[in-house]
Amino acid sequence: MFRGIFHNSIDEKGRMSIPARFRDQIQNNHTTPLVLTLGFDQCLFLYPSDTWQKIEEKLSSMDSLNSEVRQFQRTVMKATDEVEMDQQGRIVISSVLRKEAGLSKNVVIVGLLNRVEIWDKQKYESYHAQTAQSLELMGQKLSDKGIQSISF
Repeated sequence: MFRGIFHNSIDEKGRMSIPARFRDQIQNNHTTPLVLTLGFDQCLFLYPSDTWQKIEEKLSSMDSLNSEVRQFQRTVMKATDEVEMDQQGRIVISSVLRKEAGLSKNVVIVGLLNRVEIWDKQKYESYHAQTAQSLELMGQKLSDKGIQSISF
């Protein structure tokens, strides 16, 4: 599982270094290549390929007669790249994905269980400020749904 937050940068060629903790986990526990795709809330999701394969299986099993399903499948798959880590532990983020996610030079990398999120630093700080104010409300909603073992 991926955990933690790191601040990093993207160079002029679109290369970004994966934090050492995540690199070690990927190299020891997962298969490559990695899969980089457009995530929710205007960030990118980075998945090990074995995790992504399960997501693709779910996507392909969805009802393709439903127009919303087709739209979702197209949106996800059109903005998905396989990426390899180089010898320095860097990946290349395509200009298309950088533009879609609004990434500038400074980024925030967040470990979120089975994936890594890559955010533009300013967008992450804005998002975090909004969600931090509502943490107690989110906790109450989870409690109302029977999830009571999480405490902050």
